[in-house]
Amino acid sequence: VCSAHLYEPPTDLKKEQKKMNTFWISLCVIAVTTVLSLDVSLEQHVQGIKNLVGSLPQHAFPTCGMVLFTELTNYETAEDKCRNFHLAASSQEEGWLVEVNDAEKNAYLTTLLNLAIPRESHDSYQYATSKWVWTGLRKTNNINTKHIKKVSKRIPYNAEDWTWHDGSSPTEYSNWNVGQPDQRPLKKNRKSSDYELAGTCLKKKCRQNHMRVDLNGKWDDAFDFEEHPYACDYKGRYIVSAELKTWDAAKAACEAAGLTLAAAKNPAETEELRSALVYFLGAGGFEGCMGAFGNGPSYLLGSSQTQCTGEKRWSTDHWAWVGGSDDAEEGNFIWQDGSQVLYDGFPWIAKAGGDNGKPKKKKGVLQPGQNSLTLSKWGEYDDEFGTVERPFACECARG
Repeated sequence: VCSAHLYEPPTDLKKEQKKMNTFWISLCVIAVTTVLSLDVSLEQHVQGIKNLVGSLPQHAFPTCGMVLFTELTNYETAEDKCRNFHLAASSQEEGWLVEVNDAEKNAYLTTLLNLAIPRESHDSYQYATSKWVWTGLRKTNNINTKHIKKVSKRIPYNAEDWTWHDGSSPTEYSNWNVGQPDQRPLKKNRKSSDYELAGTCLKKKCRQNHMRVDLNGKWDDAFDFEEHPYACDYKGRYIVSAELKTWDAAKAACEAAGLTLAAAKNPAETEELRSALVYFLGAGGFEGCMGAFGNGPSYLLGSSQTQCTGEKRWSTDHWAWVGGSDDAEEGNFIWQDGSQVLYDGFPWIAKAGGDNGKPKKKKGVLQPGQNSLTLSKWGEYDDEFGTVERPFACECARG
């Protein structure tokens, strides 16, 4: 059952509260397919994602399908950042600013913006920079149409003037705010900061030809030099959490968000997962450990800066829990879906995979063996005691 109580504004904002309650109810209805595929309610999914990604150092909020970055940036810079956002090893195509070409994606993006930057932290100004997020829609035809202040006298809106990165136009779905897009030019009475940001943008040529989405899911055209958070389409399958948890707690946290603890079933998926760990958790000086102990990528140890000490080798910063375990049968590692973990050339770190033996007693208490699988940032696996607290990776639904 969907809930409309994700946002509780101050009691004096009755109009805003009514608007938001309507929004969340609509969002629940719109996102029903997402809810069914995750087997959790939308509210549980949103809260679960928040718990997973709230402390990532990149100020990134990755979900299955898109990643929102809270860094304030202009449109062109946001576009470049998304273009270079490569995490799916199976895909070498460029990344793009997010395409919200249906009501479900638009609602999900709005949910993510509200999640990443809580409403109470925003400036009250309607066009405060953090209240909006850049998307991939821009005006590509008739970009210098003369602005007419009176709405009734404007040239009728033509959806085919606006395009997403794949060349499609918002003919089937759009959610423009009232009176938008108006393609208003830069005016003299604009704040001086706008002129500073505009740089060489000429007054008569500077038009609002780029689309942003607000906290309520409404679209607006904006100047490309304005600075907002931005969202990229995400072609990867992994969501990484910097929260330190035991293996069991990590598994539960993934499931609370409608996800599963990550699986990597071939070398390409292992590389994608490894890349996700490095990107979202940060590199953190692990390079000296690549290939130093097991079957991972070869790496020549040269200067003292590249040497991998024992402390660095097992640092919490360099390993993350994944979903493999041999808890049911010693030496038989399986993923959460019951499939076998091992594949040809599986990159175990030296002596791993069969070194855990039987559970032992410590001070009279039976201790579990090294039954839980963990992956390093340099791409080697190890079986570890599940009671150790580490970052972890969740996986979106396959297919």
